[in-house]
Amino acid sequence: MQVEPVTIIGAGPAGLAAAIQLKRYGIDPIIFERALIGGLLHNANLVENYPGFPGGISGPELVRCFIEQARSIGIDVIFETVTLLEEAGSQFRVTTPSRVCLSRIVVIATGTRPCTFSDFEILAPLQERVFYEAFPLLGIEGKRIAIVGAGDAAFDYALNLAKRNQVVILNRGEQQKCLPILWERSQAVSRISYHARTTVSRLSETASGEIAIKCAAPTGSLDLYVDYLIGAIGREQELDFVATQLLERTHELEMRGTLYRIGDVKNGIFRQMSIAVGDGVLAAMQIYRQLEETRG
Repeated sequence: MQVEPVTIIGAGPAGLAAAIQLKRYGIDPIIFERALIGGLLHNANLVENYPGFPGGISGPELVRCFIEQARSIGIDVIFETVTLLEEAGSQFRVTTPSRVCLSRIVVIATGTRPCTFSDFEILAPLQERVFYEAFPLLGIEGKRIAIVGAGDAAFDYALNLAKRNQVVILNRGEQQKCLPILWERSQAVSRISYHARTTVSRLSETASGEIAIKCAAPTGSLDLYVDYLIGAIGREQELDFVATQLLERTHELEMRGTLYRIGDVKNGIFRQMSIAVGDGVLAAMQIYRQLEETRG
């Protein structure tokens, strides 16, 4: 079986940046992506802290730029889910539903997955209208949407979706945890309403097909009727595909320069595209040096 020099798992900003920099060195990595190029950028209403875009740029628009750049230099993305990453001697074995490949170096750029609701039941008829990302709903209009959360994601989703819909934000706590500028902007949008110290206790379906949300609020019980519900209640690392033994040796392999974690999968709450891009470029530079030393 042919051994690839570098395999990148994930084609978000971190994975793409690593691939672009490796391509500049003349290294063609294998890139696997399970869903969409661009990762969480598909949800972003406005990216304002990435240099080069005065006034900001929407997440989907920036993704289109990424895809265009990748294609222009011959970067191909394989749309397959990596189901297992494990060690195979001094190499790594990468398994997808349709193939198994070996690689000398692996870059994990899989980002995060959303935390899901666990404190109330979501009945089967409602499950297809409960989401944890904003992008599946970006094409709708004239709907009512409830968002549970109080961080940057919740308010960014609200600003994005309120362009053509009515949005209510439900904060289980007292304080907003978002950037002040997102709070200020949301307050200026008449289609966005906000409730603090409001906890969802039950979901049900009305006779007309709406989602009935029963909440515990400071003034007592609060009943809301919406078309969609979004959970923006946190995210966790996407590492389920990594073999347990490999996870236990991650730090050792990173120090050795054969395994890299970059972007959101590594940076915890610091989920910023600019950080992820920097991670990707740095990893590619280190990989190039590692491969050159091996050849020498």
